[in-house]
Amino acid sequence: MRFDEIRSTNPAESPQEGRLGLFNMLVRRRISQTVESLGVVLPGSSMTEWMERGNLFALSPGEHGGKVLTKADTEIHAPAPGAVITRPIDITADAVIDGVMIAPSSSEGVLVTVRAAAKVVFRGCTFEQPGAEVSSHITVEGGGRAVLIGCVFRGSATSAAPVVAHPAGAATDVQIAFCYNKTGNTLGVGANVTMTGNI
Repeated sequence: MRFDEIRSTNPAESPQEGRLGLFNMLVRRRISQTVESLGVVLPGSSMTEWMERGNLFALSPGEHGGKVLTKADTEIHAPAPGAVITRPIDITADAVIDGVMIAPSSSEGVLVTVRAAAKVVFRGCTFEQPGAEVSSHITVEGGGRAVLIGCVFRGSATSAAPVVAHPAGAATDVQIAFCYNKTGNTLGVGANVTMTGNI
């Protein structure tokens, strides 16, 4: 908004109403700047990796779109319950995903794909496939590495595909620890993933 637009008032408004409107606009702008500086992503806003490394997103409660993570050391956190990513995530660089629910409303295929060069840590996340989906929840490509700690897997139709698929690579490249598999499908193939204390 230009200065002359701020200065002008609607002839139907009293000078007091014009000043109040200006004050409200300035307060809204300050709140918006504060939210952006904290890295808070509001529902409907995009997650844009502005920096070459170390991008940080704090998802507020509500629905968020998916993302292709391409910058190293990106982190996605859900500081409050209720942050839901409703589209798949494709991870091509090192990342940390913490406390987020990934649950599309319709069949989208694999929820998270960890590409060959990426190393990813998932902590306390919930992965939920729609009832008719037969794809894995997470696929880790050969060369990719993933650690899943305290995650919950729900939904999906009965399938031969494991919940966490790692078709090629060492079993030590994918660590699943203290997770809850509520799908009825196999959590992972023992020859391709290392599992500890899961139920």
